Amino acid sequence: MDTVDVTEGWTRDPFSAEIEERKLYGLGSSDMKGGLAALIWAFKKAVKEKLLVNLLFTAVVDEEINSQGAFELLKEIGGDLAIIAEPTDEKIMLGARGRFALDLIFRGKSAHGARPYKGANAIICASEFLSKLGEIPLRTHEKMGMGSITPLKITGGDDFLSIPDICTVVVDRHIVPGERREDVMEEFRKLLESVETGCDAEIRWHPRPTPFLEAYEFSPETEFIRDFVSFYREKYGLFEPIYGESVGDYNLFAKSMPTVVYGPKGGNWHSADEYVHTDSVEAVAKTYYEFLKRMGERYEGKNA
Repeated sequence: MDTVDVTEGWTRDPFSAEIEERKLYGLGSSDMKGGLAALIWAFKKAVKEKLLVNLLFTAVVDEEINSQGAFELLKEIGGDLAIIAEPTDEKIMLGARGRFALDLIFRGKSAHGARPYKGANAIICASEFLSKLGEIPLRTHEKMGMGSITPLKITGGDDFLSIPDICTVVVDRHIVPGERREDVMEEFRKLLESVETGCDAEIRWHPRPTPFLEAYEFSPETEFIRDFVSFYREKYGLFEPIYGESVGDYNLFAKSMPTVVYGPKGGNWHSADEYVHTDSVEAVAKTYYEFLKRMGERYEGKNA
């Protein structure tokens, strides 16, 4: 569930779940197996004690790539509130940026590598365009900051002594609330038309089996989110919402129902020696359970 390949640099066995000074080390421990453990504990306890809340625990695949698990799940279910256990350092996340990905294809003319003047080098054309990406205006959001653009992958060239006649670049475009899909495409098209690269060029959406993830933001006063925020403020005395820079299954859930993201403290996500604080996992699990109990008591009181 929600993890990536082992990277270079690990100083411990990434599959050992070794605990040292109340830190559990392991691949995906913070992002987000620690949160899943907390959810499972709270769910089992709520079921055992027969709390008067209608609960559905889910754990789906593909969160790091195309969110296919969440996409299929949300065709079948709905709810009043989704609680997602991504690592948030025990803070409540109420929104996140969205993300699109585009393919830029540059077509030049092949020639012998010793006679580049007889061809049009598609890699050079791509690099000339990429050097102008900073000219695309980025909208700023008061809570999520500015959108972003970054090339993720570039491919081009085949034979050792042939000028590459095609080059493809995958570009990431993170957006903030208020930016639309059609606006993103139009910005890239305008820039493409304005840059003389010497190659033919086209732009299209990067293939994806599920919809791109859109930016979202919830008010703390949204029904059911308000209940979680109120409980959190009562327990901790302070509430300062955070907002995600990147995307996750929460973007999809947020289109279907009120969604809060709340999970344990940890570090080194997607890198060597990832860890989660075990005491934070315990604290978050108790918070989940206590909130569910509070909601069950409220329901019981209304129907007494």
